[in-house]
Amino acid sequence: MSPNPTRVCTRCCAPKPLTAYDKSPRCKGGRRPVCRACREGVAPVALEAPQRFDRKLTARRLLITSAQNATPVHAGLWAALRVAAKHLRAELVVVPLRYRNPTSQWTQSQDTDEWWAPEVVPYLCNTRQRLGPHLVLAADVKTQPTARDPLAGFESLTGGESCLIGHTKMALRSVPVPSGRTPKILSTTGACTVPNFTDTKAGAIGAFHHYLGAVVVELDGSRFHLRQLNADRETGEFIDLATLYTSAGVRKAPPALGLVMGDTHARFACPAVDRATFGPAGIVDVLNPRTLVWHDILDGYSVNPHHHGDPFIAAAKSRAGLGDVRAEVEHAVRFVADRTRGRQSVLVDSNHGDFLARWVRSTDWRHDTRNAAFYLETARVLLESATMTGGGAEYADAWAYWVAQLRGDANIRCLGRNESLVLGESEVGMHGHRGPNGARGSLRNLSRLGSRVISGHSHTPGVCDGHYQCGTSTPLRLEYTAGPGGWLNTHCAVYATGARALLTVIDGAWRLD
Repeated sequence: MSPNPTRVCTRCCAPKPLTAYDKSPRCKGGRRPVCRACREGVAPVALEAPQRFDRKLTARRLLITSAQNATPVHAGLWAALRVAAKHLRAELVVVPLRYRNPTSQWTQSQDTDEWWAPEVVPYLCNTRQRLGPHLVLAADVKTQPTARDPLAGFESLTGGESCLIGHTKMALRSVPVPSGRTPKILSTTGACTVPNFTDTKAGAIGAFHHYLGAVVVELDGSRFHLRQLNADRETGEFIDLATLYTSAGVRKAPPALGLVMGDTHARFACPAVDRATFGPAGIVDVLNPRTLVWHDILDGYSVNPHHHGDPFIAAAKSRAGLGDVRAEVEHAVRFVADRTRGRQSVLVDSNHGDFLARWVRSTDWRHDTRNAAFYLETARVLLESATMTGGGAEYADAWAYWVAQLRGDANIRCLGRNESLVLGESEVGMHGHRGPNGARGSLRNLSRLGSRVISGHSHTPGVCDGHYQCGTSTPLRLEYTAGPGGWLNTHCAVYATGARALLTVIDGAWRLD
């Protein structure tokens, strides 16, 4: 028979001319193409074992990124990472990736090229490392840079411990855990090498989501802190909290464009999270954001429709004095006003804010004399505002009306139901409860909108493609939570460059002091 072009032998996996066939009942025609050595029974040369880069990681602060094989580093980013490592007294760690995929264009023989850019070699680590009591770096796991969901299937990889996986895309997921356990986070790292893809479908998607940057890991006793470093694609510079790192050095970063906070639910806001956010040396103090974005500031506990028909919850609310609707509304507005302090506060249209209008629509005020006056005033406003438009009937938002009445001199603004607000390049005007075309919102379906999004609602932080999802500012267990949970006290910072970073409060702390 005539020789075939050089391919990978189906028996020994060596790249050789396939000049013969071997019997194989599983293959079409009962045979498979193999190289001559396999057909003649000659043992092939053993393949070289993968290189092992083992390091003992002992620093309390680490900068972790990844590098694709046979691909150069982004010079600006690499220089900025080394500057940041020195300034933060952090250990720089690079997870080596092997890209065995035809969408790679840097070298045609990349599937056998077991080498990395010389700059990163001293920092490589490809062994599993226990960074702290609850955090593992799974550097021994190789994922394809073109993987659409690089964290899929890894939920149980490290048991109950959080896990970092080297990958060129940024992704983060909070894994539900039994009550009382430390929350588990899965996260990728981003990359310090340049995008290396061709114009195939998989390559184009991989290049679009290629995340130049790293993650900061801070080990603080039994807890850890994690945040993202998103670099500029041209210069490689990046902001971490209040500091700008460039290839030339370190300087103070401009004030952040905004801070999008996890759902507040003012009546049940966690004091420890409130202190970490607004207290001395807190997140707002350090980032100095121009705009504060609030989700579900009103819990609506006094008018919660899910309590309807439950006499025992009604009794508990009555004994605790939590049945006064006006008092809850005034408390929520005052909560925001007291923390705005010269900034702009934006209240995103949220599902709990809708509880107020639902209460007006469904309640007979004659059976709730305690709230009758507040009910009637609210109903009057909604009635007088009702009008027909080209798209149907509209009337005022009850919650927005009372915010305008009670905010005083505070710079507080309520977004309408379909109103947009963009910080940097990120849409922050969506709460997350409404998804595309009437569907419920989710981390995944809001990532497909064609724009960057920062949302709330689920109380569970996550990163999926261009969608960053915040957590909650409440305790991690409320009366309506049961079973395993993935809630975390997580906010999202929008830096002056437009880059985003999730900041999580763990046991009242949000970073390593």
